[in-house]
Amino acid sequence: MNSSSAPLRCAVVGANRGQTFIQAAQRQADQIELVAICDTNPDALAKWQNEDGIRCYTDYQDLLNDDLVDAICIATPVPLHARQAIAALNAGKHVLSEVTAAYTIDECWDLVEAVERTGKTYMMAENYCYMRENLLLQNMVEQGVFGDITFASGSYLHDCRELMWNADGDLTWRGDLRGKYYGNTYPTHSLGPVSRWLGINKTDRYKTTSTWATASRSVGPYAARNVPERPEYSAPGAFPGNDNAVTMLKTEKDILVEIRVDWASPRPHNMARHELQGTKASFTTQEPGGQSLIWIEGRSAASDKGIAGDWELASKYYDEFEHPLWREHLAAAEQAGHGGGDFFVLREFASAINEGRAPMIDVYDAVTWSCITPLSMQSIDNNNAAIDVPNFKAPRA
Repeated sequence: MNSSSAPLRCAVVGANRGQTFIQAAQRQADQIELVAICDTNPDALAKWQNEDGIRCYTDYQDLLNDDLVDAICIATPVPLHARQAIAALNAGKHVLSEVTAAYTIDECWDLVEAVERTGKTYMMAENYCYMRENLLLQNMVEQGVFGDITFASGSYLHDCRELMWNADGDLTWRGDLRGKYYGNTYPTHSLGPVSRWLGINKTDRYKTTSTWATASRSVGPYAARNVPERPEYSAPGAFPGNDNAVTMLKTEKDILVEIRVDWASPRPHNMARHELQGTKASFTTQEPGGQSLIWIEGRSAASDKGIAGDWELASKYYDEFEHPLWREHLAAAEQAGHGGGDFFVLREFASAINEGRAPMIDVYDAVTWSCITPLSMQSIDNNNAAIDVPNFKAPRA
């Protein structure tokens, strides 16, 4: 590892999706130095072959053997994340992993144990936690504006059917995933911000969870229209997953959380839908294109029909409750993707390593949010039964 005054030497694995990391690194050359890129597809590496100071790899193990790389940024297909992260940690590299962290409970435990054993920094790149509005709410919760939290919800609604097939009609990794997994298959964009507001793994933890799911009715007809040469994809049962899944969680402090995912139904993208309810304030995200609303007891305008008063625009409170990160880096973050979240992810990763502290989203957060997928499948298989959420800070049972 370089000295704390030198940039963190990073390699990106997965050249296409890794553009997020690459662009963020280029904006933060004082903290991050991009030194290598790895992809199994040589065509994806072509544009980097003649870039000064960039080493290109098609073999992941060759990259891990590069002593001039301090950290690995994983942006490969989701099913590869956990094992690639563990291999990097074992090779003495710090790891920043795209979501989700893992897809099985065993992978979750193996990842935790690898971090604890190696002492290396692991962070999950959940950029939704860094969106301006989500950090505004986090700051307001921490300052007591919401009082005691009683309920929170999050939804990720994104029609991804067109991303399930390659041009030749073969399944992409998303299509393959759809055929193997069901339940809440993409929980962290919704659950991450909520967990930060609730202090999960700090002052509270998820205790139980249960999941309900609809049938899979949207993928088959889409395949029949768009991949007619492959009738096996539109056959009954070809994709046993679900269109919608709703997961409920209960915390040790009796806070109720609802998480919904739908990446198959025909609808415009609704990337970040949240609600937060406390004893002193309420927040709700409007539909795409609208503006989020907040009501604060004793501060929002009074109603002549009741004590609750009227909703206000949440943006009204940026001047007073802007999170320190956004107050300091507003101009730079507004140029980054995912609502500014991409700017902060790499910055936090590098800062945590250089300062010798845990990152904002550490391995315990990563596996707690990611384990909802296998737990949701277990719940569905047991008639929507409540399943205990593992305490990943305790020894493996």
